[in-house]
Amino acid sequence: MVQIVSRILNSEDYKILAKITKSARKDTPVESEETLEEIQQNIEELCTDEKFRKMIAFNEAENIVGWIYYYVGFPLMAFISGFQPILDKTDEADEIALALIEAAKKDIVQHGFSRLEIELVFPTKAHRTYSERFVDLYRKCGFKFAAEEVHMKTDLTILELPKIDLPQGYVLRKFSEVSYDQLEGPGFQSLKDSMEGLFLSMSHAEQKVTLDYFFDKSTNYIEDASLILEREGEVIGFIITRLREDEPEIGPIGLVPEARGQGLASYLLVRVLENLKNIGSTSVYLDATITNLPAQKLYRKYGFEDVYYKQFYYWSP
Repeated sequence: MVQIVSRILNSEDYKILAKITKSARKDTPVESEETLEEIQQNIEELCTDEKFRKMIAFNEAENIVGWIYYYVGFPLMAFISGFQPILDKTDEADEIALALIEAAKKDIVQHGFSRLEIELVFPTKAHRTYSERFVDLYRKCGFKFAAEEVHMKTDLTILELPKIDLPQGYVLRKFSEVSYDQLEGPGFQSLKDSMEGLFLSMSHAEQKVTLDYFFDKSTNYIEDASLILEREGEVIGFIITRLREDEPEIGPIGLVPEARGQGLASYLLVRVLENLKNIGSTSVYLDATITNLPAQKLYRKYGFEDVYYKQFYYWSP
């Protein structure tokens, strides 16, 4: 009989979790070159960070046999990253995994969250194949498919950009000049009437939280690469760029439905790419929903190529 608890851990617990983690990942696509000591240090840092919660599985002999952790530093939504739960090698692995996932579901509800989401990243085909067992476990626990995205990159050092003029009647402004109240309505309108499966899988309250994050000016956005398009004083389009691990990443990008089909998305993207080149950026990344073929066609036109894929699954009570 497995027991799932969330408790303060000691140094011996961290050592055991490190051994389980290293062993579980051995000879798999997610095997790491990190030493046992480095893995232990990372686990200790994660487990002492208030933005993460963890569940630990114990067997009848009160030995640790697995764990799961998730990010809770975002309103309403909690996030599992990577191939979890992480389990000791045992014949009861699936039973323990299911118990850990169910415990995480119960825990997020008790702490006021309305959604538990998992992201699985596929740098290679082997990662996608390896994910199948985890997807099966999450589906057994009631998780639903939300979206698949492709993470794309373009090389700004070799990119030739066309000159595109802004059509008459439109005004380009910087993100810093436009208030959240001006952005919220067009943000909802553009993303809800889109092919953005991840956003569409959220409740209205969760979408509101996501927009708050997208349009948060306190985060590390790039001023010259975060632009707003207006017509007659109303926001009709936006493109926001932030630094992610010291690399510029574009997103979100949006146009209200009535502004589409006029080349405005190309205009916004080209202006941002030009500005990034001018400030010395050598590359830039973005994500596209795999089913949003028009967006992918636009991005590929400006040199974006696939880097890796990622899938999202979610559960809501």
